[in-house]
Amino acid sequence: MSLLVGTAFLSGVSFLPLAPLAHAADAPAPDQSAAVMAPSDQVDFTAAALTYDETGQIITAEGDVEITQNGKILRAEKVVYNLPQDTIEALGKVTLLEESGNVYFADHVTLDKKMKNGFAKKIRAILADGARLTAEEGTRTDDEKTTLKMASYTPCEPCKLDPSKPPLWQITADKVTHSKSQHSLEYEDAQLEVYGVPIVYAPYFTHSDGTIKQKDGFLPPKFSLNSQLGFGVANSYYWGLSPSADATLGAKIFTQETPQLFGEIRKRFNDAELELKSSLTYSEDDDRMRGHFSGEGLWDIDEKWRAGFQSEIASDDKYLRQYDITSKDVLTNELYAERFDQRDYFSARSLAFQDVRVSDTSTDQPNVLPEVTASFIGEPIATLGGRWSADLSMLSLVRKGNGQDVTRLSGDLGWKRRDILPLGIVNEFNISAQNDIYTISDRNESISAGADDGSQAYRFYPQVHNVTSLPFIKPLDDAHMAVEPTFAISASTRTKNDTEIPNEDSQDAQIDVTNIFEANRFPGIDRVENKSRITYGLRTGYYTNDGSTGEAFLGQSYRLDDEDNPFPEGSGLSAQHSDIVGQILADYQKRYTFLYRFQMDSDSLRSQRHEINGEANFGDLSLAATYLYARALEGTEINQSRQQVYGNLSYGLTPEWTLSSAARYDLSETEEGLRYTDIGLNYLGQCVSVSAQARKNFTNDDTGDNATEITVQLGLKNLGSIGNAE
Repeated sequence: MSLLVGTAFLSGVSFLPLAPLAHAADAPAPDQSAAVMAPSDQVDFTAAALTYDETGQIITAEGDVEITQNGKILRAEKVVYNLPQDTIEALGKVTLLEESGNVYFADHVTLDKKMKNGFAKKIRAILADGARLTAEEGTRTDDEKTTLKMASYTPCEPCKLDPSKPPLWQITADKVTHSKSQHSLEYEDAQLEVYGVPIVYAPYFTHSDGTIKQKDGFLPPKFSLNSQLGFGVANSYYWGLSPSADATLGAKIFTQETPQLFGEIRKRFNDAELELKSSLTYSEDDDRMRGHFSGEGLWDIDEKWRAGFQSEIASDDKYLRQYDITSKDVLTNELYAERFDQRDYFSARSLAFQDVRVSDTSTDQPNVLPEVTASFIGEPIATLGGRWSADLSMLSLVRKGNGQDVTRLSGDLGWKRRDILPLGIVNEFNISAQNDIYTISDRNESISAGADDGSQAYRFYPQVHNVTSLPFIKPLDDAHMAVEPTFAISASTRTKNDTEIPNEDSQDAQIDVTNIFEANRFPGIDRVENKSRITYGLRTGYYTNDGSTGEAFLGQSYRLDDEDNPFPEGSGLSAQHSDIVGQILADYQKRYTFLYRFQMDSDSLRSQRHEINGEANFGDLSLAATYLYARALEGTEINQSRQQVYGNLSYGLTPEWTLSSAARYDLSETEEGLRYTDIGLNYLGQCVSVSAQARKNFTNDDTGDNATEITVQLGLKNLGSIGNAE
């Protein structure tokens, strides 16, 4: 006689033969157990009593029956196996624990045909993620299809005070069918219930069972409400083209505008990735097609080389803002290649731009065809110490029509050494020489006024730059103080900074606490600081052991020769004495933060720029505010003073509900007014999330940005979200 046992719960795992057992039909022995190694699996079996009916060839195990196989554990009060019929019945408090962590409960389970078919009553389950599943009965056919009747599903935890109370939400259905080969779940006569009250009914719907990463089908609809577009509904279809590629196609329908088509395709290769997006609509007002295209790709050629592209194109200036795709002012199209080799770097790229600002500041952006840069950092020099560095670049700017075209070759060779001297003095010495060659055609008077229409220019720019600081630290009982005076001296020749050299990349020059000790306070290459100057500053700080911080910094620079100052008015560096820049920072245990940065005229102490940022956390209430004032910068597009204030707050009404609001107000004399304001309400629960926000933009109607938009999004755990269109 041999005994066949196994574990299965609508899972199709077949029984395995065990070694012959002693005859137990007449005198069942308590707490009998057996463990065997089958040809491919091991079965562990325990029971309080085991009997075998030789006539009917029926094996019965009773009393705390436990069968373990392939990581699954089946428990029941009684297990009956009918050898001739090849059926097994598990009765009384049937429990199955799977390797995944899912736990199933049933009153009665019947399996046959080597577990390919099965039937269970009163099914209950607690899944690994905490979700719960119930069904009156379930049937499995040919190890492929499982059908549940009168089923319910919810990821919500039961009420601790009254577990019988309906959950926050659940899906109930008369019939649920799971297809193993199709990896799908189909619902018939399903409804979404909130606290036991039906609110949404669907005669049929289907979705993936989560066992595969891709599943074709319609995605949840998205809704939007915009004062320009009206009420909108977006629906899309997802295609899993291959394990490494997918696509989404859909349409948005608006009450006040014509429909919009959109699509997206994504593809991954072994060493590359690609993503493309596009949208298209028809404008009845302009009688034309409108749309956009964007894409990006990256190719890791080998361990040192990579290449890629980025593309953004719009049919007109208003489209992207009007349809809430992006609020960028300038769209960038770029093709590039890069090489990384220890501390050395090389890149080559070409760029084209599209200015989508709907204002007088919209300009013809130059195309970069191409830009090549190389940067090298040497090994430490044994005799002199320090390291050498070399930077090489080539830039070609091409404008449409008769716009100014510029080609620039530049090289910078330098050596830097850092020393810790006696008394704790920190000294950093830097010597460099920069060479620039320019070829210019179709001169632009605003960029290079006064020069010939077409010309060449050459510049040699040597410089010595030395920064010295002496930090003092005073330990205290529960904190420490630091005082660090810093002094820098920079020297150069009378270097060419005249109109022969166009200023393409050094226009936005501004002194602040981050660049005051730099060797060249101009951004870019086209403008350099000539002659000699000294820079001095003082930083102090108080740091407590509990993480609180207080810091202050004050600094200024002084040109030893005030002739031929290359900096424009408003930069803070146009006078012999630069403006005074400073910063005050206070942070109390990461709960209250204050940051004040300022720039003051050295003679009148008149404010040229100041920025205040503050954050406070009072438990449930969080506040943040920013104030910015900056004077106009002569010779740039920033030809008007700017003054804005921004604030936001967040208040936790309950542990789940949060109220938030934000606004930006422009205080400038020419365009004073509210720029935007919004208010939001968010709920984040254990199994559901709700986000609602209303925003009003107060901008020029011509930009496509002046609109009121209301967005609402409902997220159901494990099922996705329904809400505002993206």
